[in-house]
Amino acid sequence: MTNDIKVENYVGESIKYDDSQVRRLKGVEKPEGLEEKMLNAPSKFDAAIILYESFKDITPTLAANSVLWVYLSHVDLANYVRREWPDLEKYESDNKKNGVKKGQTRSDDDRKKYIRDHWLISQNGLMRTSLMNMWWSVYLTVDESLGDEHKYDLTKIFFSNDGLRTRRLGTGHLGRNKEALKGILSFMKDNPQIFDSGIENRMIWITRHFNLIGGSKPLSNLPHTFFYNELAKYKSHLESISKREQVTGPDAFV
Repeated sequence: MTNDIKVENYVGESIKYDDSQVRRLKGVEKPEGLEEKMLNAPSKFDAAIILYESFKDITPTLAANSVLWVYLSHVDLANYVRREWPDLEKYESDNKKNGVKKGQTRSDDDRKKYIRDHWLISQNGLMRTSLMNMWWSVYLTVDESLGDEHKYDLTKIFFSNDGLRTRRLGTGHLGRNKEALKGILSFMKDNPQIFDSGIENRMIWITRHFNLIGGSKPLSNLPHTFFYNELAKYKSHLESISKREQVTGPDAFV
């Protein structure tokens, strides 16, 4: 609940937290130098790889638990989180829908929402919360069968666009489906010219298309080749998408 968030604890040089609430997680050791490595990483993709490999052996059950990520964002990786998500006080971009402009002071409710999304656990779950999103984005896209040199190829594509992970593809059912992600990202890898521009509108179409299929087929049981071949079937249509009306309007083809 945002009503329980004290904004003043997140303002200033360090985050204030109640250390009496900190508890040890069995089998989880603190990686030495983790924050420094992430702060020095050349990109968020590289930082995510460092985070994932530091906690590579934790179970998906533990990784889906908020306790680990809330602790890391407030303590061990607090400086990294503050650097990567520095817009607690002011809006980082214009939002015509909400009537706000870049640089405008956030409302108290929006500051609490920003804290919840980046330091706590978003209402939208694991793929919206900062550190949790980074770890799961790697876990769901790494392909060990490709060998050390190429196992993170699809992960790099997933991190090539923040909206891909945090809004369009990452937050829905497809974003939690390892086979779906492998198929979709593999198609993107093999057809980069389609996604060089207009990726937002194309992702809207892709998610709507598979959600429609999901109404009659259990997507969680389908192999990555199904998702790849389905996109290949509609390659020409994906190439033709240039306007939002083509994917959300009354005459949109899905």
